[in-house]
Amino acid sequence: MASDPASRLSNQPGEPADAHAPLSIDRSAIRRVSGEQVEIERSAIAVAAFDRGTIRQSDAAVIAGRSVAVDEVRVGILVAPVVRGEVHTLLDMRSAVAIGFGMVLGKALLAALRALARKLAPWPPPRQ
Repeated sequence: MASDPASRLSNQPGEPADAHAPLSIDRSAIRRVSGEQVEIERSAIAVAAFDRGTIRQSDAAVIAGRSVAVDEVRVGILVAPVVRGEVHTLLDMRSAVAIGFGMVLGKALLAALRALARKLAPWPPPRQ
């Protein structure tokens, strides 16, 4: 449930909703949430994208934001340069960079081993 849905929605036709108003959600299942400032507590989230956000005691598939404050949160994929608090992730920015760097090093090592093997034992063997 949004604690203040009237601040995000417009009752007048043709009048835009205020996209800069803070959004607060408590005990909800959310498919997608986006905004400038978001606060979520005890919820299940599929995708959350925001500039600044606070998430407490929740589970999420994907969280993307500039600054994320978390407390007892489990996330599948977390993309944020600034993260504060206790969070458990399957994949975050640091681990994604490490995995990518490891893949590049592994590919370079395999290419070097193949080149060395070609020099030491040319294939196909020479005809006699």
